[in-house]
Amino acid sequence: MAVAVTLFLILTGAGVVMLWPSGGAHETPEDLRGLVGGAGQLVDATIERAGRGPCPDLAGTGTPQGTCDQIDAVLDDAPEADARVHLDTLVDPTGPVLKAGDEVRLAATTNIAGQATYYVADFQRSAPIGWIAFLAAAVVVAVARWRGLAALAGLVLSYLVIVEFTLPSLLDGHPPVAVALTTGAALVIVLLYLAHGVSARTTAALLGTLASMALAGAFGALAIRFAHITGLGSDEDVMLKAFAGQLSLPGLVLASVIIGSLGLINDMTITQAAAVWEVSEAAPHASLRHLYRSGMRVGRDHIASSVYTLVLAYAGAALPTLLLFTLADRSSTDLAGTDLVGAEIVRTAAGTVALVASVPLTTAIAALAASRRPLPPSPESPPPTDADTADPAGGGHLDADTQPLTRRR
Repeated sequence: MAVAVTLFLILTGAGVVMLWPSGGAHETPEDLRGLVGGAGQLVDATIERAGRGPCPDLAGTGTPQGTCDQIDAVLDDAPEADARVHLDTLVDPTGPVLKAGDEVRLAATTNIAGQATYYVADFQRSAPIGWIAFLAAAVVVAVARWRGLAALAGLVLSYLVIVEFTLPSLLDGHPPVAVALTTGAALVIVLLYLAHGVSARTTAALLGTLASMALAGAFGALAIRFAHITGLGSDEDVMLKAFAGQLSLPGLVLASVIIGSLGLINDMTITQAAAVWEVSEAAPHASLRHLYRSGMRVGRDHIASSVYTLVLAYAGAALPTLLLFTLADRSSTDLAGTDLVGAEIVRTAAGTVALVASVPLTTAIAALAASRRPLPPSPESPPPTDADTADPAGGGHLDADTQPLTRRR
């Protein structure tokens, strides 16, 4: 196990070095910034009054130019003389309804008369999201204590790895699958030992996770090619192709399969290794076969619940899209045949295959490791002898898996 982990560490380190982003600044087209709702500079403000009325006649036509949101706002960091601004924005039926007291972010623009003004770009969410994250972290630490704190540290580390390595490396044009495998291996190696400690049990879970991750990548690659997934199923995919043409979108779908399924696979492998270890602690003399079969009984129940969990997670993420297809009266067959939904089906299928395979893989590795541990002393009863394992009916010896655990102890 130590040799295997060392080999994975060497390969992962080599992958990080080879795929490390160049660090050069990527030019951001203004068209792209506008398409994703960004602006060059945003200022914080608080709405004092919000209502609707006729738009001002800035063009001098003598007639109102439609209905506008009429907003009075106070800029948070502006001098008092320039703090109050008035906004007349054409009503957007898809936009949020603003009211007095809302804390928003304003972007500078010019109206049709060439005058400097603002428009509401978004709400201020930093403080609410910060409190939500703090409360969630407090619950984790209160229940899981030091392990919860280690898990939170791993969460921060995952964010940093994805933001500082994965995304820039993809934008540099490196192969998405190689980047995803390197990201996944680096994360699980660090996160598992950080959250669960350095032990043979954790190493068994780690090896099962890495093997299952590789299986997810292999199955996903075959499924993407077989189903002719192009990765151009959504408007965001089309924009990505237009502004980052060096990216392989089918490869990006496969990378999302690998990274997206990693969390649930990790959960499964940790549970399986822990189950086998608990059986081994309760029955130190249990055979390899007994440990494997006991662990698999736990794993089958876990598989039954996790498969539909994975499907529901993908369905929940794609719920607005599914509603649009339903509103358009598309049949289930047509829906499944689209590139957008087909890519989600491939992700779900690859994740499910890797998830199911992680159970026997991890259980076998953990059973092998647990069965070869030094046996603890048992002063209350001597080790089993031939007489202990003899069949009472005189038919020879009992199988190691059928004799009672108390007698074998």
